[in-house]
Amino acid sequence: MMAAGKKEPEEKNTNTPGIERSLREDVEDQLARSPKHSPDLAGQTPEQLIHELQVHQIELETQAEELRRVHLELTEARDKYLDLYEFAPVGYLTLTYDALISEVNLSGATLLGTDRNKLKRARFRKFIAPQDLEAWDRYFKIVLNQNDQQTCTLTLKRDDGVTCPARLESVRLTGMNTITTTVRVAISDISDIRLAEEALASANKKLNLLSSVTRHDINNQLMSANGFLELLHRKVTDPTLEDYFTRIIKANSRISAIIQFSREYEQIGIKAPVWLDTRTLVDTAAKQAPLGKVIVKNDLPERAEMFVDPLIEKMFYNLIDNAVRHGGKIRTIRFSVEESGDDHLIVCEDDGDGIVAVEKEKIFERGFGKNTGLGLALSREILDITGITIKETGEPGKGARFEMMVPKGAWRMNRVVGV
Repeated sequence: MMAAGKKEPEEKNTNTPGIERSLREDVEDQLARSPKHSPDLAGQTPEQLIHELQVHQIELETQAEELRRVHLELTEARDKYLDLYEFAPVGYLTLTYDALISEVNLSGATLLGTDRNKLKRARFRKFIAPQDLEAWDRYFKIVLNQNDQQTCTLTLKRDDGVTCPARLESVRLTGMNTITTTVRVAISDISDIRLAEEALASANKKLNLLSSVTRHDINNQLMSANGFLELLHRKVTDPTLEDYFTRIIKANSRISAIIQFSREYEQIGIKAPVWLDTRTLVDTAAKQAPLGKVIVKNDLPERAEMFVDPLIEKMFYNLIDNAVRHGGKIRTIRFSVEESGDDHLIVCEDDGDGIVAVEKEKIFERGFGKNTGLGLALSREILDITGITIKETGEPGKGARFEMMVPKGAWRMNRVVGV
């Protein structure tokens, strides 16, 4: 029995199973707490009320069906992403701000040679070979302080002691604070690439040895021919033959220049491209070139680097030497840099006689020119190794202007010493 004036509590619907029952109870509680009043149903017939309920029921069923469809699509997309992530041939890791591993896929665990469960919260630094630890510390510091993707090559060391060369591509993901900042890392095993590089280097070494021996023999024969030619020139005093002697001497000189060019040309691409300071390269080349009274102004910025073949110094030397030899009234050679969209334009310009329009492209061909005609041809080949182009755009009579277009990936400002 209940006390007078008190109403017995209504029994909750127990026919709705599991989650549906819980949802119904939540809805009833929200409705009870809602400040809104119940809709005014006065004046509506039972048929009208039933019709309105049926309309709402269909709307809810349609919305529920759409939610189920979206949920299914999201589930399928998640499963595809997980499959791609887990079974990708590249190792994927997520590192914390302190370089602790928070996530790793199956390929990443295989590369590190450790059970994935043991990698969580492990310090990634322990998997770097001792000789590359300092390089890793510098690299990770750069990643944390840059917004764009950073790349490096390191040697990984597995728990069983096995090592392998790997390429790391990392990008920082900024969180709300330092603690939530993470770094995504993609790791690729480049052992096969290294083996191919070593095989190619071995083949090049053999070819270089063959060409070196061949050049040596040709030079010996050329020296012998020049010696006999000089003796013959002394004995033959017929002035009508003088022109023939002059032509033979020039031909021999040309052969000697071609041999020298082949020696320099075979060195292109032998060593891997490296990052070199552009300002230092120009300064070094200017000290070696026979300038005479010509002044070299180096306006290239400090710490600006190009990714180039190590023979790039020869290219700068050729530009300076070519200007001094053929510039005529030349007094000044100036090096500078200009931005060209995402690329950079290194400019070498002088105040000499310039180059006539019909020769602007021919000067890069082998054999063209007043001297050996090989310097600018060699320069173009050196630059082409890393995708840098060169052309002459000066105005005849006002000086030559060589423009070297350096693509985005081959130019950087080195903000960290030693990296």
